[in-house]
Amino acid sequence: MVKTTSIIVLLSAVCAQVAFADNYCIGLWNNGGSLFNSLCHDTSSRVCYCLRNTQTATIEGFPGGDIKLFASSDCKGPFQSIESESKVNNAQWVNSVSFGRSGISSSGPYGCPNYYA
Repeated sequence: MVKTTSIIVLLSAVCAQVAFADNYCIGLWNNGGSLFNSLCHDTSSRVCYCLRNTQTATIEGFPGGDIKLFASSDCKGPFQSIESESKVNNAQWVNSVSFGRSGISSSGPYGCPNYYA
């Protein structure tokens, strides 16, 4: 059973790397870890996503480029940076995230949906 689970986890990671190869992506998990969604966009841009209506216990970049977490819902003001391909737990305070190519301004956010709905 452990061997099968390890193989499934490894295959999932490989598939994620292939799917995200030409994009910057982040993953969002809810407080219970039962819901997951990924946000992706092309590697030539930087996008701000409002997360105010999305429960964000964990945020992970795979790879997310230059990732900034904001308490504001519009990617303005003070922020916490995280490394691409790393994650932050206890991220309930995050109301917006900007990620992508470094050195350019973010576009968005364009609305503030619940990304699990």
